[in-house]
Amino acid sequence: MKRKKRGKFLKMVLIGMFVYLILFTCVCLYITYKTGVEPNTLITCVFTFCGVEGGLSAWIRNTKEKKKDMRDKKMEEDEY
Repeated sequence: MKRKKRGKFLKMVLIGMFVYLILFTCVCLYITYKTGVEPNTLITCVFTFCGVEGGLSAWIRNTKEKKKDMRDKKMEEDEY
């Protein structure tokens, strides 16, 4: 029976987000070089969105781990 890997989706989302940010940065540098105008608002919005997304992902994972730890402790107490 195949066992499901935990957190695989979240890891893929974060890897995709980092790749996107690297490509976005390269494109913004190229646009700035060619036009001489920096898209300040777009850069701020993209990095804010990715920062919030990463923070929420970390919070969700942390909350799940805490619930799992509490459940494990309760099961250990019930055994005694």
